[in-house]
Amino acid sequence: MKNIRYFLTYLLAVFFCAVIRISPRFMVRFHAWTAAHCVYLMPSALKICQANIQIAFPDWDADKVRRTAKTSIRMVILNFLEFIWMSGIPRRIEKVCQMPETTRQNLRKYADKNVRIIFVNPHLGSWEASGLMAPYFAGVQMAAIAKPSKNKYLNKLLSGNREKAEGLKIIFARGAMRAAVKALREGLAIGTLIDQNTRGRDGGTFVDFFGLPAPSSTAPALLKRYCDSANIPSVIIYGTSIRENNVIRAYCAELAKPFNEYADDREVLQELMRISEDFIRRYPEQYVWLYKRFRYIPIDADETLCRRYPYYAVKVKPSFYNSLLKRKQKASEE
Repeated sequence: MKNIRYFLTYLLAVFFCAVIRISPRFMVRFHAWTAAHCVYLMPSALKICQANIQIAFPDWDADKVRRTAKTSIRMVILNFLEFIWMSGIPRRIEKVCQMPETTRQNLRKYADKNVRIIFVNPHLGSWEASGLMAPYFAGVQMAAIAKPSKNKYLNKLLSGNREKAEGLKIIFARGAMRAAVKALREGLAIGTLIDQNTRGRDGGTFVDFFGLPAPSSTAPALLKRYCDSANIPSVIIYGTSIRENNVIRAYCAELAKPFNEYADDREVLQELMRISEDFIRRYPEQYVWLYKRFRYIPIDADETLCRRYPYYAVKVKPSFYNSLLKRKQKASEE
């Protein structure tokens, strides 16, 4: 029954994608507006968004928080629909996306010298468009790390849409580090998302995000250290794609100091998170607040710190950090 349900979902998704692909852009925006209003009817969705926004902007009044939450939901949906609409169609990419010449030249400089770019991207603006722009405008051949769907049919459709972008290869999250290393050795750039709740046992560490410790992946630093140890020229670049005046504009930033001057991977990650937070403060309505970003509370957090977390947060257990403890816990439960 599950397989049949997955296949029917896949057929519905194929039809939906076909409708988006043949629609004019104003209709894509209308579809996003309609879908967003459906999400607004789900109290839990707005509750999560508003709880997160209140953490980041405690001085905002309730009306501003709610308006930002609604706009954020619409932007998330528009990001996904416009990506489907643009993928593999150059004239649409050129119409919607812009990469400043200084950014293009900087990326091109690294690509021409065969320097591997380790892109770090937040869930801000149109992050999916970043995977289109780097290959299309700057000629950067790259691979992006993506999380696979449980639905194998839907997974094939989603990865197919992403890989319509010339110069973009998709690496699924399972075994991602090994695949990312292989891609770097083959001369590809790597795209990673910085603001996901990566457990300690999976390579995550707690860093400050809007005043609260939140776990994030150390993958960018780990990949950079691998490149250095293997004598592969590489650079970490923070990239984001922001909606401005009806176009999506690419922005890039580099670390404030040479990589080898950072004390450890956590310090590197904290610097990248600081850059991300600066962009989010400038464009708060374009961030994905519909995600339990503050879900995990550090195991050593005191009561004062715990009370600052949103309603959905939970204090982690030792198994959060140790995969062996996780397996033992699972075995005891069985």
